[in-house]
Amino acid sequence: MDNTSESCPCGSSNAYSACCGVYHCGQALAPTCEALMRSRFCAFVKHDGDYLYATHHPDFRGTDTAADFVASARETQWLRLQVLASQGGALDNDGWVRFKAWFMQQGKVYVHEEHSQFTRLEQRWVYTQGDFAPAAVVNMGRNDPCLCGSGKKFKKCCG
Repeated sequence: MDNTSESCPCGSSNAYSACCGVYHCGQALAPTCEALMRSRFCAFVKHDGDYLYATHHPDFRGTDTAADFVASARETQWLRLQVLASQGGALDNDGWVRFKAWFMQQGKVYVHEEHSQFTRLEQRWVYTQGDFAPAAVVNMGRNDPCLCGSGKKFKKCCG
């Protein structure tokens, strides 16, 4: 499937090319911190280390490089994103997003819950840091619906 018609991994019902794809290719800037967080989730799904690096505040990324972000993203299969709450709109300078993200690593499904902080840097939203507990294992049955939203059973899809 090409990027034009594939569903956006951020959980919207839009095509990737009309959703987070416009941020990844540089056509537009994320207008809110929630839009940025969703596009960063998609960047992890798509292993887009350059985007993850560019949207992480330089004062908070330490010595990480774009290649480090790619390596981290490739260790994990990101399955689903659920935004729980957010604050930080087009006219704000600071904001936050609370979300859950399900992922698979070494054959086990986990859920990661985070309260992420964002700020504007040179008119662009950037991620600064997040507060989160250790990821929890999710017991998925082989016949449960897949978390990725495909409509298939877990065993026939991501399992």
